[in-house]
Amino acid sequence: MNEYERPKPDDKLWRYMDLGKFLHLIASEHLYFASADSFEDPFEGAKGITENKEEWDSFYLDFFRRAMQVIPDATPEMLDPAHIEKEAHRLLTEMNQGGEWQRRHPFISCWHCNDFESEAMCKLYSVNTQNAIAIQTTAAHLFDALNHDPDIEIGKVKYVDHNSRFASINGAYWYKRKSFEHEREVRAIKSDFSTESRGLSVPIDVTTLIDTIYVSPYAPKWFEEVVYSIKERNNMQPPIVSSDLAKRPFY
Repeated sequence: MNEYERPKPDDKLWRYMDLGKFLHLIASEHLYFASADSFEDPFEGAKGITENKEEWDSFYLDFFRRAMQVIPDATPEMLDPAHIEKEAHRLLTEMNQGGEWQRRHPFISCWHCNDFESEAMCKLYSVNTQNAIAIQTTAAHLFDALNHDPDIEIGKVKYVDHNSRFASINGAYWYKRKSFEHEREVRAIKSDFSTESRGLSVPIDVTTLIDTIYVSPYAPKWFEEVVYSIKERNNMQPPIVSSDLAKRPFY
């Protein structure tokens, strides 16, 4: 059973970026996946909050104790209470240490799931909103563009209150705090335990990926012209759209 909910194939996904990252994407035809421990959020991959760790430890100590009591063909020495207690504490220590180590190995590409543009996401993920764009795709096209890589999982983030519950032991990277719920995040996650790098560049079919290019509502006219020029030089088909957020009201 998956730890996450898969987005619907036609769910619209957005990725906001500055012009430099856009140029790198189309020139390299690689999508950057950042390691979980490089994110600013210290709760990335967290199971819960420190105040509740005693409850977490108690649950898993009891779990390990009970598991060791039903090991098939266990010897009397293995069933000795002192041995079981020692081994349960060893397993808990290794599990906790593994949680820290594992933060370095899931690599994540973050997308915003929404039928419409998000001004908040534009400001949050663009270094300079005047030189920002958004690429819009769908969940199905993202999956296709990644060549249906079986090592990449695509799913929706769950937003939880860590004061009242823990994240999953094997799927903590699909959980974030309630305070991030506005991000409506869909993640593509690729695990790679063979590298100590803080990021992976994953091949992607840019033509399949990009459905529409949106220009920042704060962009000057010359920036929009630059984006059109880039599209023409690279023989790109997706339409370029001026952001709806730039439209003017009347009163």
